[in-house]
Amino acid sequence: MKLTYLGTAAAEGWPALFCRCPYCRKAREAGGRNLRTRSQSVVNGDLLIDFPPDSMAHLLHNGLCFADVKNLIFTHSHRDHFFPEDIRLRDGSVYAHHLTEDDTLDIWGGERVMAALERITGLTPGVTGKARATTHLILPGMTFTAGRYTISTLRANHYKGDEAMNFVICDGEKTLLYLHDTGFPFDEVFEWLGANGIKANLISCDCTNGSLPSGWSSHMGLDKCTELKARFDEMGVSGPDTIYVVNHFSHNGGLIYDDMVVEAAKLGFLTSYDGMTVEF
Repeated sequence: MKLTYLGTAAAEGWPALFCRCPYCRKAREAGGRNLRTRSQSVVNGDLLIDFPPDSMAHLLHNGLCFADVKNLIFTHSHRDHFFPEDIRLRDGSVYAHHLTEDDTLDIWGGERVMAALERITGLTPGVTGKARATTHLILPGMTFTAGRYTISTLRANHYKGDEAMNFVICDGEKTLLYLHDTGFPFDEVFEWLGANGIKANLISCDCTNGSLPSGWSSHMGLDKCTELKARFDEMGVSGPDTIYVVNHFSHNGGLIYDDMVVEAAKLGFLTSYDGMTVEF
């Protein structure tokens, strides 16, 4: 399996659009991997996770063609992960040429995602619309098949009122545990992973809080990621060969890539950057 991190920042990006804080200034000056766009990932080139406002930039910078994507799954409806206006551009009028019936995109998301897609694009669950896409409602606690993948949804510890989900993604050989956007997981998540004997090959962890103490939060930092790793190791969800990656960073966390990569490595984590690919 191959996971590519297209965007690795929280909602404001990094440097943030309107910010003069020391960490944004430091990122601007350092450049390179310290510059981060909003969160999006792609698995094996055909399974897209989230669709933020920066999707066009991700396509250009990574040599992608989103017409090749067969399935799009949404973690939740927050604007930095979900920008449905651009999905309308799959409409075959003047916006997208040479799409065939085989290029139908299956879109999977929660109730708020479905409502916005219907309002903005006219897509309704189970019906292939003008944008050559078919939408499917998913809820926490489900397992479904999307192309060659078996995907299970876990309830994320995110803001109340939004049905944010994390994913267990299996291709029959490898398993990816994708934990964004979430604070420290609910007990039910640990129980489900244990009861289903999940053995993850790669675990991608929300680290929005960076070096800050997390306490209760709708995101994690290095402290909670380390606690999570210890618990997964104890449960057998992860082992000595499991790859851990921290992702989804905010300038509020205080560590640009050059600093985070050093601190995270001490704790057993790789640090993601825009365009980073991990094969496992």
